Amino acid sequence: MNKFKFDIKNLKVYISEELKQNLLTFRQFEFDNERGGVILGKLYPQDNTIEITHFFEGRLLESSEYGLELDIDYLQDNIEHIWEESNGLITYLGDWHTHPQQCAEPSFIDLKTFFLNYYKSKVQQNVLLYLILGRKEHWFKSFNGLKFYKINILGRRK
Repeated sequence: MNKFKFDIKNLKVYISEELKQNLLTFRQFEFDNERGGVILGKLYPQDNTIEITHFFEGRLLESSEYGLELDIDYLQDNIEHIWEESNGLITYLGDWHTHPQQCAEPSFIDLKTFFLNYYKSKVQQNVLLYLILGRKEHWFKSFNGLKFYKINILGRRK
């Protein structure tokens, strides 16, 4: 299968204000455990654009203030259900999770997971998105298998 090719350096990522505000409710505050899930959305390779439509929260198998393990089967079933309901328009874009830090930064385990996930995932595109929600500042990058690039979030796609 040929993958949709995106120019990662000039990638445009759209998120509605409503979805962005909903995502912020997942932030991890003092004594909270980590949460996480998947990012879903629509691909527009002709415009070098991705529109995020869902931040789907996963079912936790294990969670602490500094780590989590998600039920992968639960996530896969829901990704497939949303994909089928949208006639293949809404697809898997990447992963998100929380950190207890004010300014989120990936751990070594996060980076290793991002790399492994990129090469194991059977996706339609050459880029995945990774988001770590901090208490105040977030780490949001696109990844092409070689390098991470900062994502500039745009409002609702026209």
